[in-house]
Amino acid sequence: MSVGHSLRAAREDAGLTVAEVAQRTRIRATVISAMERDDFALCGGDIYARGHVRSICAAIGVDAAPLVAEFDRDHAVEPPMASRVFEAETTTRRERRGPNWSAVMATVLVAAVAFLGVQLVTGGDDAPRGTATVADPTPTPTPTPTGTDSPSPEPTDSTVAVVPTDEVVVKVTAVPGGVSWVQVTDSKGTVRFTGNLADGQARTFRDKKRLDLILGNASGVVLVVNGSDVGSPGNQGEVAKLTFRPGDPDGSAG
Repeated sequence: MSVGHSLRAAREDAGLTVAEVAQRTRIRATVISAMERDDFALCGGDIYARGHVRSICAAIGVDAAPLVAEFDRDHAVEPPMASRVFEAETTTRRERRGPNWSAVMATVLVAAVAFLGVQLVTGGDDAPRGTATVADPTPTPTPTPTGTDSPSPEPTDSTVAVVPTDEVVVKVTAVPGGVSWVQVTDSKGTVRFTGNLADGQARTFRDKKRLDLILGNASGVVLVVNGSDVGSPGNQGEVAKLTFRPGDPDGSAG
């Protein structure tokens, strides 16, 4: 039995209509009907389709794992290679490296020593030979450390529950007992967060145009995009690189 037929049979066994499942999952009824016909085009991609399958299974009370595995067999897509993802991130960090403040301080110190030496050798008419007054070097500005998280306050869960129309809002939550490395970058190229989320920890991010996510373990987190439950975007150990914009995911937010 195909994934779509299995979803329909499980829904009917649960005594639920398509409209009732749509109300529980916030997935449009037209999308659910298409999925039950094994048409996943309205989902907006395989990642969203997996999330919809998990959401529907949770709403009707069945185990999503066999259906997600069947979907992956029917829609096998090569996952992004972790080495390429982290190589790109390393290159970006090297390009953003700031000035070498150690070299600046060393240059100032050498200049001060040289000035002191000249004063000791030449001296002056108004000061005893062998003494010198060294002017304080110009203070070197101390670089301001930049954090990996945005200083702006994160939106509350009640705000995320309202589907936005002019921005993208993504909530990343680690599943109970799960862990994943997460990096979030906004449309200006600013890294809003990088680090591990584990065992129920959650972070919410928003931007006017776009949010880019890299997940080191796609099955370790679940996503809520613009108020729509996308679920886990991949399998155990899979590296996922995602981009979300206002109005995403297609077919579920609106």
